[in-house]
Amino acid sequence: MALGVQGPNAPTTITPPARESLVKVAKLAAGESTAFAAFKLPKYAFISGVYTISLGANTGVTVSAGSTSTGTDIVNTASVDSTGYAPATGADTGSLVGTQLAGDTTVYFYASGALTNAVYLKVEYWLPPVGQPF
Repeated sequence: MALGVQGPNAPTTITPPARESLVKVAKLAAGESTAFAAFKLPKYAFISGVYTISLGANTGVTVSAGSTSTGTDIVNTASVDSTGYAPATGADTGSLVGTQLAGDTTVYFYASGALTNAVYLKVEYWLPPVGQPF
């Protein structure tokens, strides 16, 4: 069965294979600050993006996320002083962002003080196809 007309330079394979982004989300409610186990990321996950979403100003308060209850290896003291969606960049990005996890990893989320407004943590990741590096 013919596939239709293809030019002489038509691709015959698509490499590397497409990857689908997966997302985990956690919430710290107003008044909270204590670290809690928010979710787990699977072994071999590659963390491709981290974001905070503040539902209002939390003046002077930062949020962090990491692989321990005091860790900052995912988000390192990101400011949530204003309302909105903010990607973690530069110094706010922890050491696990942009790396492949060696094992299942529990992610803890916490604030430096009591929040005035709720804050969400969004972690984007993908899993490499079997047998292929990330």
